[in-house]
Amino acid sequence: MKSILTIAVLLAAAPAFAVPTPVVVRVLSQGAKFIGDGMGGVDVTLVDVASGKTLKQGRIVGSTGDTARIMNGAPRGERIATEGVGTFATMLDISEPAEIRLTVNGPLQPAGTAVSLTTSRWLIPGQPIAGDGWVVELQGLALTAKREGGRVVADVSMLCGCPIAPGSLWDAKRFRIDAWVGDKRVPLAYAGQTGRFAGAVPAGATWVTALDALSGASSAVKLAP
Repeated sequence: MKSILTIAVLLAAAPAFAVPTPVVVRVLSQGAKFIGDGMGGVDVTLVDVASGKTLKQGRIVGSTGDTARIMNGAPRGERIATEGVGTFATMLDISEPAEIRLTVNGPLQPAGTAVSLTTSRWLIPGQPIAGDGWVVELQGLALTAKREGGRVVADVSMLCGCPIAPGSLWDAKRFRIDAWVGDKRVPLAYAGQTGRFAGAVPAGATWVTALDALSGASSAVKLAP
């Protein structure tokens, strides 16, 4: 009897074996497609909430995916990620259910357009995340702007790099691009080149903003003095 109790105590004290648990992370652009390495990718960090320990870091690489599958409103639960789409895939060794914190930051190009998002979920040892994996959506637009003489020129795209142009899926007429002089808004017009908006703007403009009237995606950038 004593030996049985001793064995039970030893088993209870033994550390649990870690189980390799697959994690796939993908990031959608608000109102558009997956973000991939065409826009420099997205940095990914996975942290164990209980300990604060960083478990894995990496970068999403791959394509933006199948336009029709993503944008045509697939039925709830149907996979939209196709082979080669922007993905960060890794294995976490966990021995018990673990709350994992995910932070994504991107796109990494053009410089200054990255936005961040942090969220968390529970992972079960050995259990992959069903469907398309851990999919999050980054809010905003990729916006850069500069002054050229008496004009302000802005270049805008969805965060996935999806093009803004007349008659396209991301039609230029639904986007409002403005330069701000104090509290006065000066509209910038489509300038005949994909994603480019421009207009004459008085001196003193400090901000340029962009808004997609359909998806609600928005961004702002401060003009260099």
